[in-house]
Amino acid sequence: MMSRLASKYPFKRLVEGLKEQGKTVAVVESCCGGLINASIMAIPGSSQVFYGGSVAYNTKQAQKFLMNDSELHSKLLQRPPPAAGESEASNYIQSKFHWTAETAKAFCEQNNVDYAIAEGGASGPTFRPEDLDKGFSVIAIAGKGKDGKAEILAQDLIRSPHANRQENMKLFADAAATLAADTIGIPAAVDDSDSSDQAMVEPSIPSLDRATPLRTDAAALEQLEAREDAKLVVIRNSNDCLFSADTQLAQIRNSEQLQELLKTFLGLETDSGIPIFGIEVNEESEALLDLEGENNGCYFDNTRTHAPLLSPEDYELALYATAQSQWKRTHKFCNICGGETHLIQGGTAMKCGGCGALSWPRQDPSIIVLITNRDGDKALLARSPRHPDKVHTAIAGFVEAGETFEMAVMREAYEETGIRVDPDSIEYLSSQPWPFPRSSMIGFRATANDTLPLNIDTDELVSAFWFEKDSVMAASQIPGA
Repeated sequence: MMSRLASKYPFKRLVEGLKEQGKTVAVVESCCGGLINASIMAIPGSSQVFYGGSVAYNTKQAQKFLMNDSELHSKLLQRPPPAAGESEASNYIQSKFHWTAETAKAFCEQNNVDYAIAEGGASGPTFRPEDLDKGFSVIAIAGKGKDGKAEILAQDLIRSPHANRQENMKLFADAAATLAADTIGIPAAVDDSDSSDQAMVEPSIPSLDRATPLRTDAAALEQLEAREDAKLVVIRNSNDCLFSADTQLAQIRNSEQLQELLKTFLGLETDSGIPIFGIEVNEESEALLDLEGENNGCYFDNTRTHAPLLSPEDYELALYATAQSQWKRTHKFCNICGGETHLIQGGTAMKCGGCGALSWPRQDPSIIVLITNRDGDKALLARSPRHPDKVHTAIAGFVEAGETFEMAVMREAYEETGIRVDPDSIEYLSSQPWPFPRSSMIGFRATANDTLPLNIDTDELVSAFWFEKDSVMAASQIPGA
């Protein structure tokens, strides 16, 4: 996993930036012990920009690891004696400026790449100069000039506050990737560093305050329900939402004729404090909505297919109200004693009239994973019998009891397609509610070997293919896709 390598984001930034620019890089390192090379290779698609590298740990014995270049090797062994008053440690550090400059230029030119990274120093816990007691590394970045000759574009000294070898190797490798990306001119996104390095970002405030303390305050809920400015999200038969436009959820005003309908307290608008309730109708009670009068232009559409077109704020409300409706429809009796249940806490909880057990809406965890090949230019997509012709989606499935999300990703991919994902590539992306009937989708991405044959479970899938990235992008631009 990436925790065994260096930090992920500096290397992801470097690799993806090189791919965008169409540039290539080579690496030669010393005290990082191959960590820079390995961390680049761990990023999907790195083979497009990284052809290889070398580790030259003991310079005297490392000519073969320095492209077997005798002239370069001779230069690196020429270390000037300390100047008057210069300490042994200072002289040793200065020698690494010479070492990294010469190796970076040589690797850039002889490997015919656009850039080269060279790293040299001492990570600890033992040091050759007696007056050196903390780790350090010098990093050099070389690039080709207009004449095709390599020149040093940047060079930096990284000092560590300790002599912990493993921690220093990570520190120096991260610094090498960051210096390279900065020098090459690759923009840094907010997440292109570890959380300890990230700039402070003002947290966004949710537009819906679920106001959970109010759920147990019957008097306050009664007052909120009676307010004329209260907004109502309407669900029909647990499957359809009321919309005012293709991309807008209808939030109709409270009215006297709607008082008889059961309401579920969803929360308060964060900015205005206006209460929002969910209400449920069927074909008979739908007439109370006055869709030909005050609410003219509003219409019902399937929540599952239409809600994804909404704004994040409307999407949350639509799925929240739908989840509550689905739960009420399927949990009318206690799962402990079989007694009839009744709603409490503003319609957000149920209590058994027999044993008094309480219950709340639940979500069943399900994974959905975008599997790409190791070069990052193909995606494995599959079609379920439930899907229309030509509709292929990412692999998904329920998380079983006693199973981690990552284990579920590996199991579902193998069971449905016969593909073994690379365990260390599994990365969490995001999550979303999916109350059809009560799932919570946990999104991941992972890589796998696309040269191995697919073995499709025909009970679960109709087809599965490795699709080219450009084809997926083109399909996503089709209206309605």
